[in-house]
Amino acid sequence: MTSSTNENRIEQALLDPLHKANRARENLNKLKKQVKKIFPISLTFCLLWFLANYFYNFGLLYASVTSSVVLSNTSPAWVYILSISCLVPAAFREKFNWVCAAMIVVSMSGFVLIAVEDKNDSTDETEKPILGDALSLLSALSYGFYATYLKIKVPESEEATFKFSYFLGFVGLCNDVLLIPLFFIFNATGFETFEWPDKHTLLLLSINALVGTCISDYCWGKSVILLGPFVTTLGITITFPLSAIFDTVVNGAKFTWLYFLGSILIFAAFGVIMVSEWRRKKRQEEEEKQRLGNIGLRGYDDKSSV
Repeated sequence: MTSSTNENRIEQALLDPLHKANRARENLNKLKKQVKKIFPISLTFCLLWFLANYFYNFGLLYASVTSSVVLSNTSPAWVYILSISCLVPAAFREKFNWVCAAMIVVSMSGFVLIAVEDKNDSTDETEKPILGDALSLLSALSYGFYATYLKIKVPESEEATFKFSYFLGFVGLCNDVLLIPLFFIFNATGFETFEWPDKHTLLLLSINALVGTCISDYCWGKSVILLGPFVTTLGITITFPLSAIFDTVVNGAKFTWLYFLGSILIFAAFGVIMVSEWRRKKRQEEEEKQRLGNIGLRGYDDKSSV
């Protein structure tokens, strides 16, 4: 008995390294497959993401407050236009919905009211307003492209298995490798002069990178997959009135009725879309249950007839 037990222990000791090696090899192959799938998505996403952010920040130099607020928040409209256009594969293409179209108009009306209020309080004048407006529109359009692109490449069925941490990590890696050289090129040509930030600014940039970029982009990416780019983008627009509420509570800022009316319209548009999306999802689930029930009933009838 003791001899048999010892033999089993020796055999187990010899097999354990082999099992561990096989598991390690399987994990490595799985990692290679994930990297092979995720890296090209991150690379394309990185370029579109950079264009959206660069156009927006560059446009702030030339666009007025009014046009910047309105045009940069046309992104829900661009996302929706792209989602129903022939540029999107038929399997991911949305059908035209009057409710969505109407809520885009309502949301945009809210931003127009806010922009009018900002214009009344602002004295800024720009030398190249057309260039600023064009850059703001290009920023919104670039956002529409990369939000729709992510939804196409990562459908809802793959949300549980898609590694968003890898995705964002590769986006950062692509930014470092492809975009950091632009610092030196722009500085050498005088297009943009680079200055190292002071400690206070560097701390604020680091906090913003963690909270405003890493965490928020992770939540944004998950939301795009689960809710779709249109609902997610329309949800992002409520950050504008939320910041006004925060400014009122914390800093005691005062806004006119136009500002609050515009904020109400933005919130209302998002609320209506959320309710509409919830009803659509519920209707799809009921139809799927009914379809599965019919299949089961048909199978039962077939067995009974036999």
